[in-house]
Amino acid sequence: MPNPNFPGELGSIPYETIIGGPLNAAVEANADASMTAAKFIQDVGFQEADDDWESERRPVYVTFSYKKKVVDETSGAETTKEFEMRVPLLLLVNIPYFEVSKVTVDFNVKLHSVQTYATSSKFNVDSEVRGKQGWFTGNVKWKVSASYQKQKNQSQKIERTYDQSVHVEAESVEPPTGVTRVFDVLEETITETEATSSSPSP
Repeated sequence: MPNPNFPGELGSIPYETIIGGPLNAAVEANADASMTAAKFIQDVGFQEADDDWESERRPVYVTFSYKKKVVDETSGAETTKEFEMRVPLLLLVNIPYFEVSKVTVDFNVKLHSVQTYATSSKFNVDSEVRGKQGWFTGNVKWKVSASYQKQKNQSQKIERTYDQSVHVEAESVEPPTGVTRVFDVLEETITETEATSSSPSP
């Protein structure tokens, strides 16, 4: 019985699929996460321009109204005035930037060589008696035949057991440089204006 070909068995395992599958899935997950963040910025932070001749998208702004006390530099009188602040919506929400940071693939292979032996034997005996009997004499013939067969069978089987587990870790990451630059530009567009109505401070 030849020795089991364990190296050949291991070489026939499609490692490129077993290991590459989870890695490709991680790459696709990162791509999908980036596209989701880009769509979020486009759908939430920008809107179509009202002018028909313009095709670009404009930032969405949120306007806040509030009151605060203001001191007149000339008279020193203190009054309460109402102001409005206009802030881009994108600066008020968190952009969902996530990426798969770690992928661990654990793959275990167990090979077992099983050898089986089977022995069978068969023994047959056939006999035949022929005779002729007279008044004074008799004639008897006895024929015996025997056969013996013995068979041995051997077989070898390699059992393979696979065990695979994939651990994935994802975390929030900083936005790309281009997005950070957009945030800086939007931050410069924040405005604070005084409302038309004001009331004297009590």
